Amino acid sequence: MKKLFFSISFLIFCLYGCYIGKPLKTKSTMYINFSTETKVYSSFDGKYAKETSWSDYKNAFTQGMKSESGYYNLEVVEDEKVKTDFTLDITKFYVSETSSTETVNDAASPYNGKSFQLSGCSANATFVLYTGKKEKMLGEWFSSAIKDEKITNNRNFGDFVLGSNKDNSQYRYKELDDNICTTLSEKCGKHVIAKLTRKIAKNQK
Repeated sequence: MKKLFFSISFLIFCLYGCYIGKPLKTKSTMYINFSTETKVYSSFDGKYAKETSWSDYKNAFTQGMKSESGYYNLEVVEDEKVKTDFTLDITKFYVSETSSTETVNDAASPYNGKSFQLSGCSANATFVLYTGKKEKMLGEWFSSAIKDEKITNNRNFGDFVLGSNKDNSQYRYKELDDNICTTLSEKCGKHVIAKLTRKIAKNQK
């Protein structure tokens, strides 16, 4: 049991540890450059990712980087002419929505064999970090934030009120928030900062 506890704890640490940055020893500045425009990829019947909202996703992604950087002694500078300690080059940023089919496999449920069409959304970024004004390349990395619709047979508030689905035989799919792509874009920006501050802090040792 103790080994299982430590194994689960280690798994959780690895899962969330990659989203936690490391404060820099000295306050540093960084300029963010976008090499390409934001792209939106969505299936024909997509519900969440909208091509017309690409600027909203880019702004949320940028805001995520700016808000997160302050926690790690890193300041984002928006003026390209200002000398900075680092330059972050976003070589690719895109929002994607895909669809998949999942079938209920529960012989005790009247929904057994029923298929649900589910959507999955993600915000993804490839980025390169340089010292100064692209004087020396420190590395290239990838970060993302993902959220999928899911099938569930858990009782919801309505079930408790009506006293229904006590045997958990009723299945439904949980939709995502309408603004999920904006939320994921901001979260992806935060993941970018978390990853690069760990890389910078490692080089500062």
